[in-house]
Amino acid sequence: MQLNRRSFLETLACAAAATGAGAAFGAGKPGKLGRPAVQLYSIREYITGKKDGSVKGLGLAKALAEIKKIGYEAVEFAGYYGHTAKELKQMLGDAGLAACGTHVNRAVFEPNEIQKTIDFNLEYGNTHLICPGGGMWPPKGWAEGYDAWWKKMVEFYAKAADTANARGCTLGYHNHTDEFVKRTAMKDGTLMWEYFFANTPKNVCMELDVGWCVCAGQDPCHWFKRFPGRSPTLHAKENGGFLTPPPEEKRSYAPHFEAILGQPGTFDDGRAVTPVDWDKLFPVTDACGVKWYVVECERNAANLTAITESYKFLKGKGRC
Repeated sequence: MQLNRRSFLETLACAAAATGAGAAFGAGKPGKLGRPAVQLYSIREYITGKKDGSVKGLGLAKALAEIKKIGYEAVEFAGYYGHTAKELKQMLGDAGLAACGTHVNRAVFEPNEIQKTIDFNLEYGNTHLICPGGGMWPPKGWAEGYDAWWKKMVEFYAKAADTANARGCTLGYHNHTDEFVKRTAMKDGTLMWEYFFANTPKNVCMELDVGWCVCAGQDPCHWFKRFPGRSPTLHAKENGGFLTPPPEEKRSYAPHFEAILGQPGTFDDGRAVTPVDWDKLFPVTDACGVKWYVVECERNAANLTAITESYKFLKGKGRC
């Protein structure tokens, strides 16, 4: 890849930041960066079965074993399927998989809940706690505007991250598209994503969903370079491109396709999806210390097709 002077300097900055953040985020050795993992939401119906009974769930333990057979090394949770931390630890150990994170509601970072959250995760071997975008927005009736809310969230995350770090855990935030639209921006036009990570301490992690980032018309590489060394995980997904330009007042994405890496497909109306530029992304995320590529697929939840094909894609790119 040819780099201009600015890109070269940005990459050096990423590498330096990743080295400094390695102890906090577990960046690992260079040969271990960007390894394959699965967000278990991708196969939720494969685990639990479909409500209409057309698919019988395999259960978490057997599903984890199948994930390992594909070649994956770790999983990220989004719910625990009714299991205790002790049971999760046993199942992960039996399957030979690591836990690279979990998605939780922001409420579990509240001062009266966070210690219980940490206890549960440490018991099954996870140290990485992430709030997905849906848990981030102002409550109904909030009348003070987004500026006041994001400032409140910056303070909230800074405090919660210090509590988590004191016990060997990290916490952070995961995007969809709303973080990049004018409707949720600061009054001066600063995008929420920019404001949040520019004002939180570096121990607040950035889990960038590159599919939703591209869907919002953003370049993922820009954000890794803007906030280097803060991303132990990213979400590897193909769902980029708006059906129509994003309006200021509401979301306008419609990712109706099979989200298999390297096979972005088309929308329901036949228009092509904007793909993620993986060849451009890999060297940037490696320089910035991203340890896990967490595959998430919105469809194919009742089988292993999407995560299997996505693994093959990553393997073909030398990530496995």
